[in-house]
Amino acid sequence: MDNLQDFRDMVNDIDDPSLLESGQSLLRELMEINSLKETLKKLESGLTDGQKAVFYFFAENLSEDELPFAAERLTGRLKRVRRSIDSKSALKKKEE
Repeated sequence: MDNLQDFRDMVNDIDDPSLLESGQSLLRELMEINSLKETLKKLESGLTDGQKAVFYFFAENLSEDELPFAAERLTGRLKRVRRSIDSKSALKKKEE
């Protein structure tokens, strides 16, 4: 808490509105960064949960440029598999 008191003392000595606004902006940005760090920790901790682990070994080594292509490939494959399942299901219903 000593740091907080030092900060309060410094703020009390400043009368320049522009400088105070800059400090206000800085604190908001720091709070946003802290929030983003927490979100990032949560995301990283869930990367290998459940069935995601099957893909993690391969996906972790993809470059930033390769990730969108891999996601597109996975999405395309998922659509084809779902379409196939739906058509098989529709055929079974017709036969019944």
